[in-house]
Amino acid sequence: MLQLTAIFLVLSAIVLGIFLGAQIAEACLFVPIWKQMDPDDFFEQHKTVGPLLYRFFSPLTIAATFIPLITVVFSLIAGSDHTLLYVVMGCATLAFFSTYFLYFKSGNQKFADRTLSNAELPQELKTWSNWHWTRIGFESIAFVCCIFLLLMT
Repeated sequence: MLQLTAIFLVLSAIVLGIFLGAQIAEACLFVPIWKQMDPDDFFEQHKTVGPLLYRFFSPLTIAATFIPLITVVFSLIAGSDHTLLYVVMGCATLAFFSTYFLYFKSGNQKFADRTLSNAELPQELKTWSNWHWTRIGFESIAFVCCIFLLLMT
């Protein structure tokens, strides 16, 4: 069971690292452009870009959630000496995943359905960005725990 935990720990580090990097890239590359765009242009572009981002991030989000959670379960079954770090990694993973249901599902739908006025868009993009950086914070905690666990293994 310890070998299986170690394999999943490596997979967790890989998927969390890719996910975290992609999320930071989105925050640093796309969001500033979105905030500067004319609202009509943003809504028009979102018709094309929104579904592409969803198709990219959905499987990555699922993998970055379930692989670390499976790793935590295996570590608990195996009786790891580093249970606290595994639990923190699992809680941070659940926290970043929960942001989809707490905000992003409805927030992204507002963009897709254009239920926001042009005047409301800048504030909603600011809210979206704040939630996104919060999510990145939780992802960072999970990733750092995973790296520490790898170094201690």
